[in-house]
Amino acid sequence: MLSSLPAGTRFPSRHGRWVGALLLGCAMAVFGPIVNPAAGPTVGVGLAHAADDKPTYGPWEWVRSDNGVAVPRRTVSTSPLHEFRGTGIIPAPIAALLAVMDDTDHRLEWMKEAAAQILVQQVDQQTVIFYNRTKAPWPVWDRDAVLRARTTFDTAEKMVRIDIEAVEHPAWPPQKGVVRMPFLRGHWHMRPEKNGQWTKVEYQVFANPGGSLPVWVINSVSKNIPHTTIVQLREQVKRRRY
Repeated sequence: MLSSLPAGTRFPSRHGRWVGALLLGCAMAVFGPIVNPAAGPTVGVGLAHAADDKPTYGPWEWVRSDNGVAVPRRTVSTSPLHEFRGTGIIPAPIAALLAVMDDTDHRLEWMKEAAAQILVQQVDQQTVIFYNRTKAPWPVWDRDAVLRARTTFDTAEKMVRIDIEAVEHPAWPPQKGVVRMPFLRGHWHMRPEKNGQWTKVEYQVFANPGGSLPVWVINSVSKNIPHTTIVQLREQVKRRRY
């Protein structure tokens, strides 16, 4: 695990790449078995708000819009980390996107940072708990998390919701040599477009990768996570033609 770095430290481009890969892998941990029938402080466990905190949020501010995906961010009062959201249109029906997310056999085609994804508990038909481990290149330790994903088919809103959050589970306590992510919360919203042939997707994530990565690096790189995730999902659904 990296030690804390002094103010003003700058990473060479290669470090930006592996930090980006780590954060992308952490965020894409939400693709578990969801359907079954600037210089500043470093990130520590205390920086992401606890479940019983009630944060306030700043306004959404656009940070990028390209390749058919728009990404805004907002501040969170209980954390120096930003929350990010991505929206875009994918030319495939909702059922095809859900099939991609549930396709464990081909997940590494577009989730190359995944080291392990293990079903821990099938809570009910809509909710699963799974363990996710994300590979990180030296000298950064791997990250892991136990995540709960709940899929809801909202007929009134004509959309599919997938809500994800990090939880504790006795079957998977923190592992030696791996940094347990102290916080992750995210969601997918999918709405049909063009009579159901296409899908409008919204992917929102707020995550603390833990360890001692500088906050300015995480915020700088994290703006790419929703964008990259949606683009890779769009490419995978074309690659396999679900």
